Amino acid sequence: MKYNQSNTPIVCFQSQSTCYRGTKPMVVKGVLWHSTGANNPNLSRYVQPSDTLALRAQDTYKDRDEALRIIGVNKYSNDLNHKERSMGMNAWIGKLANGTIATIQTMPWNWAPWGCGAGSRGSCNDGWIQFETCEDSLSDPAYAIQAYQESVELTAYLCKMFNIDPHGYVDFKGVKVPTIIDHATSHALGLGNNHGDIAHWYPKFGKSMATARDDVAAVLAGASNVIISAPSNTTDTYPTLRRGSTGEDVKKLQNTLLQLGYALGAIDGQFGPATESAVKLFQGTQKLTIDGIVGKNTWMALEAALKTKETPIVVAKTYTATIRDLTNEQAQELKTKYTNCEIKEQ
Repeated sequence: MKYNQSNTPIVCFQSQSTCYRGTKPMVVKGVLWHSTGANNPNLSRYVQPSDTLALRAQDTYKDRDEALRIIGVNKYSNDLNHKERSMGMNAWIGKLANGTIATIQTMPWNWAPWGCGAGSRGSCNDGWIQFETCEDSLSDPAYAIQAYQESVELTAYLCKMFNIDPHGYVDFKGVKVPTIIDHATSHALGLGNNHGDIAHWYPKFGKSMATARDDVAAVLAGASNVIISAPSNTTDTYPTLRRGSTGEDVKKLQNTLLQLGYALGAIDGQFGPATESAVKLFQGTQKLTIDGIVGKNTWMALEAALKTKETPIVVAKTYTATIRDLTNEQAQELKTKYTNCEIKEQ
């Protein structure tokens, strides 16, 4: 686990914020994930140290200048510690000033956040520790997966601290609620307002609350090899394939070639001689380098050919035949039947 008693997240309590000054303690039941819905992955946008040393007494960095060097400076002073706003989280995940991704705890864990609002049945604000992850443009797999990994590590740390089963449920307000949920799920259960996070972001990269629960459980079980990564088709739109390659990307290639009229045999995900020959034939028709290697240019040509549904015609050779005493009708019939032959009338 990344976090433990000797290695805790950075603490920078937002003790001047509206939520910090107005909330109350709660009995912890679970952990709820949020993401901001704004293209700014920097923690400094939302989190800044308090102005007086007394208010920073519990912070990791008592010196305000040092805290700003670590977190970054919000020159507009529109962070949640210097702006009256009826919302607040127990923690935030995003980029520090040096670009590394980290967690900052902004309230005590057992203080009720003002995070998910309320639905028809009530609110998960009464029982679920909540953290917000700073979004970027939602198109960078590397940032998405690193932010997800940090979220898993933080959640595992909190589950261990409060004895939470990551696959468990809690009977709350007449509803069976997962211990680990997101804002979208709280709304669906009638326990939060109408927001879609994080369902609009992480599923783009193969992650969800289901994978989060599994990954948190693995971290809690002490697995040292929990490696969280994006699926291959999200990290590289045009994976380089060659003879010997295997997997789903090869199946996609084989299926595309088959649709374009190339004989391959089985769609088996094995880049063997038949697939290589088909690739070389296709490259030849597209005036590409004929090397049997599928890189970006070959992928793009395949996509373009598939869109136009142009099945390539491979002409082995053209023959000339001379046949005597044919009528015009007979000559025309031969020309139609033997398209690779030149029929001369004598």
